[in-house]
Amino acid sequence: MNFRTFFALLSGGQLKVLGTLGKVARDYHRVAFLAAGLSSGWLQRLTSGPVAFDTLVAGLKIDRAMHDGLKAWLQLGVALGELGLTPDGYVASGKISRMFTDPKNDAAAAFVEELAYLHNSLITQAPERLRNGQFFTLGDQDARMIARSSRLAEPFICEALAGVVPKNGPFNLLEIGCGAAAYIRAAALRNPELTALGIDLQAGAATLATENIAGWGLNSRVAIEVGDIRKRRAEAAFDLATLHQNIYYFPVAERVGLLSHVRSFLKKGGQVLLTTICQGGGSTSAILDLWGSMTADCGRLPAPAEMVAQIEKAGFIDVTATRLIPGESFYSFAGTNR
Repeated sequence: MNFRTFFALLSGGQLKVLGTLGKVARDYHRVAFLAAGLSSGWLQRLTSGPVAFDTLVAGLKIDRAMHDGLKAWLQLGVALGELGLTPDGYVASGKISRMFTDPKNDAAAAFVEELAYLHNSLITQAPERLRNGQFFTLGDQDARMIARSSRLAEPFICEALAGVVPKNGPFNLLEIGCGAAAYIRAAALRNPELTALGIDLQAGAATLATENIAGWGLNSRVAIEVGDIRKRRAEAAFDLATLHQNIYYFPVAERVGLLSHVRSFLKKGGQVLLTTICQGGGSTSAILDLWGSMTADCGRLPAPAEMVAQIEKAGFIDVTATRLIPGESFYSFAGTNR
């Protein structure tokens, strides 16, 4: 670039625009690359050490006609600083790549996938769908991915659970929207006499929960079902009913009726524990609000005071609202069956 071009760009403000655009593009490309690498398992293949291109081609069963494409994808990872290229081959060398391929950070990895595959679709498709009156559906999301990413809130929800699950004694838990069943496991570990029923609307999530329960050795104490709690006949057999991060799966106008139906599953003095992001937070809260508002048969996020009022209207008493994360709009709500 000669001085005249540089000065023209600088004086016209375009140099700043180009610099900002480059950073935005790089951040977007990084998220997309990480999501594709994680969901395909390709990044995980490159964490243990350099892998030669020919070895990678053979392992991934890439057709010869696609070799240039694979090399270009790998070189994108190198350009982003997430992959390294050594004489021995390609390796996942970026801090973020190595962080998210660590199995203990699976929830964070799933959230990266959620950003690229779900959030991107929500944001980019919303204007056209709004013009056409076309909602998203639950089928537009990967239930297993959502169940995995939702575990990011696990430490905070487990803290709320500890306040309502006793450490011992017979105790029967009903979890509505059980996801990966992580919270059922936390409750079962807290109380060795606890039994539980987990129900989820989505077969993919219920399958993941069933696999996890078996892997954790809890089959004798926990049952998992696919279904809609609103269509299940009530039986006052449970000491606690929980709804974690899923009240927005139900339309606003139906929430009081839902909670009233949930109350009919509880013994006298039984409790409900509901955790959810509420309106008024940052971009994560806003994207979830968009998802609920734009997905058929779902609904927007509640306001904290609104959620308390709905729980009380459903017949619960002594309703409390607790902010689980300081400065964030993530709350737990608890009430007692009168």
